Amino acid sequence: MLGLEPRDEGMSENPKILYVVSNWPFDGTGAQQRALNIGRLLKRVGEVRLVVVTPGPENPHALRTMEREFKEWRVIQPTMVNRRNPFIRVWNRLQNSLGSHAYASRYWKVNAVNHRAFRDMMLESDVVWLHNFVTVNRFNFEKWPHTVLDVDDVPSVFYDSLARSRRSPLRRIVDVQTSRRLRKRERGLLNRFDVLTVCSEQDKVYLGGDKRVFVVPNGFTTPEIRPRIQSARPRIGFIGMFGYRPNIEGMEWFLSDVWPLVTSRIEKAELRLVGPGSDTFLSQKRSDVVGLGWLDNPTEEIASWSAMVVPIRVGGGTRIKIAEGFARKCPVISTSAGAFGYDVRNGEELVLADFAGDFASACVRLLRDPAFGDALANRAYQRFRREWTWDAFAPRVQAAVEACLSSRSSRSTGQKSAFASNENPGS
Repeated sequence: MLGLEPRDEGMSENPKILYVVSNWPFDGTGAQQRALNIGRLLKRVGEVRLVVVTPGPENPHALRTMEREFKEWRVIQPTMVNRRNPFIRVWNRLQNSLGSHAYASRYWKVNAVNHRAFRDMMLESDVVWLHNFVTVNRFNFEKWPHTVLDVDDVPSVFYDSLARSRRSPLRRIVDVQTSRRLRKRERGLLNRFDVLTVCSEQDKVYLGGDKRVFVVPNGFTTPEIRPRIQSARPRIGFIGMFGYRPNIEGMEWFLSDVWPLVTSRIEKAELRLVGPGSDTFLSQKRSDVVGLGWLDNPTEEIASWSAMVVPIRVGGGTRIKIAEGFARKCPVISTSAGAFGYDVRNGEELVLADFAGDFASACVRLLRDPAFGDALANRAYQRFRREWTWDAFAPRVQAAVEACLSSRSSRSTGQKSAFASNENPGS
């Protein structure tokens, strides 16, 4: 057990913030963009020390970003335990099924040396800001004093949506049971963490609507706006990481159920895929689908699209790609799940379609009617500038930090908060 003394009175003027992430923070995938921009907002509140807890390999783009953005940063690389060991596999399953605070597979562990070093950094900090449950699972603490947990995806919500999309009754039952188990753990989150942040008002209500839960949506950095580029073929595009299950499932549905309906009406239509893994996503080469892989700057590519599609059907949290489409003045077609967490209206800022036929019709209309797409994009851009830039969320991040500091200062001097961890933290 490790005791922590209450903070000093002057601490709130320039608090020391330990910012702990499991994604490399840079302008990459949605989670990486959130990690970067939350870090930028925290720098406005206090003195930030960044810790990246990831198995690697090192990302050169992220390393350059960290050197530019953060004065002090450190990478902790967890190691993988032997997954083939039957005893470890059984123990991992028991922890996930019966444990009080495990949320996912715990095969990745931080060794004892790094575990102790991390506890020391926590003791030196006024506030600890944790980015998502992956970060939490790599350490073996039950309680996290003076800590804000950023719940970018609510786990039980994810499994609820996954169950609804399953064709296999058995898999559906397993997902429902997993969701119920996680829901019980989520009810106790405010006993483990002082403050929570979530991506949407719906997530806050789902977690009980406590005053210590703050909404910090996914936004986007205002980009350079390029005039629409006329491509040789009419284009629709998708941007996202193709190692992320909701993106894969959504694009598989789009290609099998939606895209044939589009190409049957517009023969020369072309689908463009941008993001890590998009260039290897297709099992065979197709003339009407192009995977471009990771692009350092997709501005000109997206400017050539008649629409950005967000065919996401599973998952929780909010999608940065919605804000990105709005920010780049690219018309957006999305499922309701893809636009979850954004207060948008069908036909005003974007087109919402949950069925293949409706989704295909929206694609065809935007390919044939640029004026309709421009009107959608302009309305969405105006709302983006007012509500969904990262700068717009700065007061919310500051409020979450202040609530964490207030929670810590409200403890009596004689009362000690503590880390509750297993005796062998690196195991």
